[in-house]
Amino acid sequence: MALLSHWRRQPLQLATLILGLALATGLWAAVQAINAEARASYARAAAQLGAGQGQHLVDPEGGPISLETYVQLRRAGWLVTPILEGRTRLGGASVTVLGVEILTYPALPVPTESGSTIGIVDLILPPGRLFAEPETAARLAAAPVPVIATDDLPPGIVLTDIGTAERLLDRPGQISRLRVLPDQPAGLAPLASLVPGLDLREAEGAADTARLTDSFHLNLTAFGLLSFAVGLFIVHGTIGLAFEQRRGLFRTLRALGLPNRHLIGLLLAELLGLALIAGGLGLVIGYLVAAALLPDVAATLRGLYDAPVAGELHLRPAWITGGLGMTLAGALLAGGQGLLRLLRLPILAAPGAYAWSARAARGARGAAVAGVLTLLAGGLALTLVGGLVGGFALLAGLMLGAALLLPAALTVLVGWAERRADAALTRWFWADLRSQLPGLSLALMALLLALATNIGVGTMVSSFRLTFTGWLDQRLASELYVTARSDAEGAEIAEWLAPRADAVLPIRHAETRILGQPARLYGIVDHPTYREHWPMLQALPDAWERIGDGSGALINEQLARRADLAPGDPVTLAPGWTRTVAGIYS
Repeated sequence: MALLSHWRRQPLQLATLILGLALATGLWAAVQAINAEARASYARAAAQLGAGQGQHLVDPEGGPISLETYVQLRRAGWLVTPILEGRTRLGGASVTVLGVEILTYPALPVPTESGSTIGIVDLILPPGRLFAEPETAARLAAAPVPVIATDDLPPGIVLTDIGTAERLLDRPGQISRLRVLPDQPAGLAPLASLVPGLDLREAEGAADTARLTDSFHLNLTAFGLLSFAVGLFIVHGTIGLAFEQRRGLFRTLRALGLPNRHLIGLLLAELLGLALIAGGLGLVIGYLVAAALLPDVAATLRGLYDAPVAGELHLRPAWITGGLGMTLAGALLAGGQGLLRLLRLPILAAPGAYAWSARAARGARGAAVAGVLTLLAGGLALTLVGGLVGGFALLAGLMLGAALLLPAALTVLVGWAERRADAALTRWFWADLRSQLPGLSLALMALLLALATNIGVGTMVSSFRLTFTGWLDQRLASELYVTARSDAEGAEIAEWLAPRADAVLPIRHAETRILGQPARLYGIVDHPTYREHWPMLQALPDAWERIGDGSGALINEQLARRADLAPGDPVTLAPGWTRTVAGIYS
């Protein structure tokens, strides 16, 4: 009770300790909850579609597989099922259409409504049927094909018979890949001899989506960890102040015969108890923050990476136990220095101001050494690891190293100012300020991290906004953009606009694979609007002439960097269709 009475006399300290640890835990738990929900959605989508199971035959250049190849494999006895995949707009919504052979596909979805009965004939014959997740099905109410709601598909995915998919995607006779079923008859001819132009690959499913979104989740984790670190500095200062204010009480209890190990055990139990309270509150805060942000994060992931992420949050043991574990570890880290000092606490002799100042100076020197080592470790991580992880390690080393160097740097600056002062009152001011630095160092370190984060993130977001706005002004140079649902509708729109506009510039796009990666190919007309506004980074002198006569193609900066392409290099846009890179745009 003697130890706990301190918190009753200092309610503001107690509130600062619990709220600081709870907010740090809440932000970390929110990030982990969002990441866990996203990864669970990737795995669930792969399991629902069977994408992460078995093997697939694919064209190594990313082109389509002919119907004749499928027939050849079936006649040779191989049990394979065709899959046609592509993006299109249905009823005003952009979705991924997955066409399968209804009779052989092993993972057909079950309708949500238990009473509904659907025959095989209804699925195969025109107009066919579309299976979609309930939310996606609601967005497809105006689709030209009847939609059946099912819980067995991820958001944004539409499954249908391959014949229906051919009509919707306008890709007759094409197959994206062939799924090899697990149970095959004995004595079959090797696939390499039957279809030497195809590759047999293990399905990647969730792992493929996770690789695409790794950088996004790593950014979230980095911001969560940084917020947790700033909160720990505040908690460390509060715990240190509480230990200093109870130093006399500790000495009295020791003098009355309480063993040091019992005192440390009591303080450790107190610290862990407060950490559990703060951790529970932090998990509640984290759940509320994650629930509020998850729909927007899911929309971002779907828009950027076409990743199927549900907008509903679930309580998962992984992020709950991880959040509590971080709370306990953070509390022990923040209170560890005070417990170590308690081990060396003298029973009777109280250290004077000189001893306290000397100890603070030693602590500042130790922090400075740790700061230099942290900076070196960050640079070493960038050299050895490289990539995004190495960059984040360098950034963490830079920020933490600067924070650890701050007390020593301030001590040197204040000492220099004190020596330069002439008047006695001025020297007194600097000397008093120097004596206050040890008590303010942690708060100043936390302030440095918070300000650096705020300025850095604010500058980054502002720069991105200005750059993106300028990029949009260049890319979207026309006054009006209209999306047609069909060729006939597009022709009607162009005919109606022709006498009412200076120019009508149709744009077509199609899904393809370039260097084995999904890509979208756009077709435009040669017009001065593009020549004057398109954001070119590198280009051949006659780039637009090559675009006009069809001998060249423009690629974006991401493809150019990933494939190490430059203007003048050949690029295969589709099997048997190679063009020269006329330019690279941003």
